[in-house]
Amino acid sequence: MPESLICAGCSLVCDDVTARRDGDKLCLEPECALGAAWLAERSHTLGDTPAATIAGDAVDLETAIDRAAQLLREARRPLVHGFAAATIEDARAAVTLADRVGAIVATRPPAQPWPGAPAFALRGSSTATLGEIRDRSELLIVWHEDPETTHPRLLNRLGFGQDGSPTHVDGLRTLIVIDDRDTATARRADVALDWPSDRDVEALAELFDRFDGVRHATIVYGPALAAGAGGQRRELALHELVRRLSHEHHVVTLSLPRAAGTRGADDVLAWQTGYAGVVDLARGHPQLLTATGPLVEHERIDLALCVEDDRHALPDGITTISLSSVPAPAGSLSSVLTRDGADVWINTAAAGVAAAGTLHRLDGVPLTLHPPLQSTAPTAAYVLTRLLQATDI
Repeated sequence: MPESLICAGCSLVCDDVTARRDGDKLCLEPECALGAAWLAERSHTLGDTPAATIAGDAVDLETAIDRAAQLLREARRPLVHGFAAATIEDARAAVTLADRVGAIVATRPPAQPWPGAPAFALRGSSTATLGEIRDRSELLIVWHEDPETTHPRLLNRLGFGQDGSPTHVDGLRTLIVIDDRDTATARRADVALDWPSDRDVEALAELFDRFDGVRHATIVYGPALAAGAGGQRRELALHELVRRLSHEHHVVTLSLPRAAGTRGADDVLAWQTGYAGVVDLARGHPQLLTATGPLVEHERIDLALCVEDDRHALPDGITTISLSSVPAPAGSLSSVLTRDGADVWINTAAAGVAAAGTLHRLDGVPLTLHPPLQSTAPTAAYVLTRLLQATDI
């Protein structure tokens, strides 16, 4: 009997999915490669996976929590990061812990070149739900993104049929794709504009004429807009364009974070600190960080706590704690230790598969997860709450 499921394979977080058993496997309907990979990765159980490890040696949960708490108490410049597969509950507990230990909280990769503060914190962001975009937008502009690959059901959810034909209530809408790559999304476009990213600001100016006679329009963008040199300038220019166009049109933006937990983590940061993206809690009050170099180098991080994410490669000398629900692909204890390599690693239950919780869809709509499987592993929120108690000094 098919079972209803909310899929967290990408930030679209589809809530019209069913899971059915095919022998020992769980399969998703409708089919989606990202959703299938997400479910298979997290429903695969490893009989020899430990509850936790310290320096590669298997330990029980309590021992790992005690050691992680000790490391947090001793850290001079801690970082809490990740959140790719984190629930709202996980993120709230993480921010509370970060406040206790005076850590930086980052929802962006801390070792990559960093474009600075998010543009919407400086310019604001005009947004809408998927339903409003589907029912009202006459013009959809996709900016250097390929949602057909990264968010496979997005265009369909926004009113474009599987065959590429529009299904807007008024019968007419236009899809414009701005990209210098040959992508699956560009091939579905009514208009494909071959503009490289270094011409993005120029391209923004040229778009004005496209809005003539349009009452409601949406600009879809993602990490590619702010990546590389000039990324902050391009993102600021996009939001400034939206502000100017909104004097005569209703123009909204739709951001495409890659991971299901990113939007919710940013929302939690905004609720609890007033900022999103990268926030420093070391001085007893929140500060939005705007450095332009890699975060771990610029801020001299000495400990990194990764919450429900692949542990990013960090420079030598940084102590690492990892809370992860993704088992090692090879299915053995040695592969778990080799793959993660954290000083302290704690196995957690996968949200949406073996643990309940709340996710925010990429448009901010909250969805409650009802897991089809059970696990004896704790949630990341539980572990983080225990760490908060253990660091109460």
